[in-house]
Amino acid sequence: MITKRSFKMLAIIHALVGSLIGEEFNSILLIMVISFSLHFVFDMFPHWDPKWDKKKFETTGEATLTKFAKAWVTVDHILAVLMILSLYTLFDSKKMALGAFMGILPDIISLGYKTKLKKNKAFARFLKFHSKIQGHTNLKRSTITQLIILLILASLFAIVYFLG
Repeated sequence: MITKRSFKMLAIIHALVGSLIGEEFNSILLIMVISFSLHFVFDMFPHWDPKWDKKKFETTGEATLTKFAKAWVTVDHILAVLMILSLYTLFDSKKMALGAFMGILPDIISLGYKTKLKKNKAFARFLKFHSKIQGHTNLKRSTITQLIILLILASLFAIVYFLG
Protein backbone atom coordinates (compact mmCIF):
# COMPACT_ATOMS: atom_id res chain seq x y z
CA MET A 1 0.00 0.00 0.00
CA ILE A 2 1.52 3.33 -1.07
CA THR A 3 -0.40 5.59 1.28
CA LYS A 4 -2.04 4.78 4.56
CA ARG A 5 -4.42 7.04 6.33
CA SER A 6 -4.12 6.93 10.05
CA PHE A 7 -4.95 9.36 12.79
CA LYS A 8 -2.46 11.56 14.74
CA MET A 9 -2.17 11.81 18.50
CA LEU A 10 -2.72 15.44 19.40
CA ALA A 11 0.41 17.22 20.57
CA ILE A 12 -1.61 18.67 23.45
CA ILE A 13 -1.99 15.12 24.83
CA HIS A 14 1.77 14.59 24.73
CA ALA A 15 2.24 17.99 26.38
CA LEU A 16 -0.29 17.21 29.13
CA VAL A 17 1.38 13.88 29.90
CA GLY A 18 4.76 15.60 30.12
CA SER A 19 3.39 18.38 32.32
CA LEU A 20 1.98 15.81 34.76
CA ILE A 21 5.39 14.13 34.92
CA GLY A 22 6.97 17.55 35.51
CA GLU A 23 4.62 18.18 38.40
CA GLU A 24 5.24 14.80 40.03
CA PHE A 25 9.02 14.44 39.81
CA ASN A 26 11.79 16.62 41.22
CA SER A 27 14.63 15.26 39.11
CA ILE A 28 15.10 17.21 35.86
CA LEU A 29 16.72 14.15 34.26
CA LEU A 30 13.78 11.90 35.23
CA ILE A 31 11.28 14.45 33.92
CA MET A 32 13.13 14.61 30.60
CA VAL A 33 13.54 10.85 30.16
CA ILE A 34 10.05 9.83 31.30
CA SER A 35 8.22 12.57 29.36
CA PHE A 36 10.18 11.82 26.18
CA SER A 37 9.63 8.05 26.56
CA LEU A 38 5.92 8.34 27.29
CA HIS A 39 5.49 10.10 23.95
CA PHE A 40 6.11 6.75 22.24
CA VAL A 41 3.80 4.88 24.62
CA PHE A 42 0.95 7.28 23.84
CA ASP A 43 1.70 7.06 20.12
CA MET A 44 0.69 3.40 20.33
CA PHE A 45 -2.92 4.39 21.09
CA PRO A 46 -5.18 4.68 18.03
CA HIS A 47 -4.85 8.21 16.70
CA TRP A 48 -4.68 10.49 13.66
CA ASP A 49 -1.67 11.03 11.45
CA PRO A 50 -1.80 13.30 8.43
CA LYS A 51 -2.11 11.49 5.13
CA TRP A 52 1.37 10.93 3.76
CA ASP A 53 3.18 8.50 1.50
CA LYS A 54 4.91 6.05 3.88
CA LYS A 55 6.44 3.89 1.15
CA LYS A 56 8.04 6.93 -0.48
CA PHE A 57 9.34 8.04 2.92
CA GLU A 58 10.87 4.63 3.68
CA THR A 59 12.69 4.52 0.33
CA THR A 60 13.63 8.17 -0.21
CA GLY A 61 13.28 9.86 3.19
CA GLU A 62 10.79 12.34 1.70
CA ALA A 63 7.45 12.82 3.45
CA THR A 64 4.71 14.34 1.32
CA LEU A 65 1.87 15.98 3.28
CA THR A 66 -1.30 17.61 2.02
CA LYS A 67 -1.82 21.34 2.68
CA PHE A 68 -4.56 20.46 5.16
CA ALA A 69 -2.25 18.08 7.01
CA LYS A 70 0.50 20.72 7.18
CA ALA A 71 -1.99 23.27 8.54
CA TRP A 72 -3.40 20.78 11.08
CA VAL A 73 0.03 19.78 12.38
CA THR A 74 1.10 23.43 12.60
CA VAL A 75 -2.00 24.49 14.58
CA ASP A 76 -1.77 21.41 16.81
CA HIS A 77 1.85 22.13 17.74
CA ILE A 78 1.26 25.87 18.17
CA LEU A 79 -1.44 25.00 20.72
CA ALA A 80 1.01 22.68 22.51
CA VAL A 81 3.68 25.41 22.57
CA LEU A 82 1.12 27.89 23.94
CA MET A 83 0.31 25.37 26.65
CA ILE A 84 4.00 25.09 27.52
CA LEU A 85 4.31 28.88 27.73
CA SER A 86 1.17 29.01 29.88
CA LEU A 87 2.54 26.38 32.25
CA TYR A 88 5.70 28.41 32.62
CA THR A 89 4.03 31.80 33.08
CA LEU A 90 0.60 31.13 34.64
CA PHE A 91 1.58 28.23 36.87
CA ASP A 92 5.18 29.36 37.37
CA SER A 93 6.41 25.82 36.79
CA LYS A 94 9.60 25.29 34.85
CA LYS A 95 9.42 21.55 35.55
CA MET A 96 5.91 21.24 34.10
CA ALA A 97 6.93 23.27 31.06
CA LEU A 98 10.03 21.09 30.61
CA GLY A 99 7.95 17.91 30.86
CA ALA A 100 5.44 19.25 28.32
CA PHE A 101 8.25 20.23 25.94
CA MET A 102 9.92 16.82 26.27
CA GLY A 103 6.54 15.21 25.58
CA ILE A 104 6.32 16.83 22.15
CA LEU A 105 10.05 16.74 21.38
CA PRO A 106 9.93 13.46 19.39
CA ASP A 107 7.50 15.10 16.94
CA ILE A 108 9.72 18.18 16.72
CA ILE A 109 12.77 16.00 16.11
CA SER A 110 10.86 14.24 13.32
CA LEU A 111 10.77 17.54 11.42
CA GLY A 112 14.44 16.86 10.69
CA TYR A 113 13.32 14.74 7.75
CA LYS A 114 13.12 18.04 5.86
CA THR A 115 16.84 18.64 6.44
CA LYS A 116 20.12 16.88 5.70
CA LEU A 117 19.57 14.91 8.91
CA LYS A 118 17.50 12.46 6.91
CA LYS A 119 20.78 11.10 5.49
CA ASN A 120 22.03 10.27 9.01
CA LYS A 121 21.53 6.54 9.72
CA ALA A 122 20.73 7.01 13.42
CA PHE A 123 18.17 9.69 12.59
CA ALA A 124 16.63 7.47 9.88
CA ARG A 125 16.31 4.64 12.43
CA PHE A 126 14.60 7.03 14.86
CA LEU A 127 12.10 8.08 12.18
CA LYS A 128 11.35 4.49 11.20
CA PHE A 129 10.82 3.53 14.85
CA HIS A 130 8.59 6.55 15.43
CA SER A 131 6.60 5.68 12.33
CA LYS A 132 6.23 1.95 13.12
CA ILE A 133 4.80 2.35 16.63
CA GLN A 134 1.91 4.59 15.57
CA GLY A 135 -1.53 3.22 16.46
CA HIS A 136 -3.73 3.45 13.37
CA THR A 137 -7.52 3.61 13.29
CA ASN A 138 -10.43 5.39 11.65
CA LEU A 139 -11.48 8.96 12.40
CA LYS A 140 -14.42 8.02 14.65
CA ARG A 141 -12.39 5.68 16.88
CA SER A 142 -9.48 8.13 16.88
CA THR A 143 -11.68 10.98 18.03
CA ILE A 144 -13.30 8.91 20.78
CA THR A 145 -9.96 7.52 21.99
CA GLN A 146 -8.31 10.94 22.10
CA LEU A 147 -11.29 12.61 23.81
CA ILE A 148 -11.23 9.95 26.51
CA ILE A 149 -7.46 10.30 26.96
CA LEU A 150 -7.74 14.11 26.96
CA LEU A 151 -10.52 14.06 29.59
CA ILE A 152 -8.55 11.66 31.81
CA LEU A 153 -5.37 13.73 31.50
CA ALA A 154 -7.18 17.04 32.07
CA SER A 155 -8.83 15.55 35.16
CA LEU A 156 -5.50 14.25 36.45
CA PHE A 157 -3.93 17.65 35.76
CA ALA A 158 -6.67 19.40 37.75
CA ILE A 159 -6.38 16.92 40.63
CA VAL A 160 -2.59 17.04 40.76
CA TYR A 161 -2.18 20.77 40.34
CA PHE A 162 -5.22 22.20 42.11
CA LEU A 163 -5.85 19.56 44.79
CA GLY A 164 -2.35 18.11 45.18
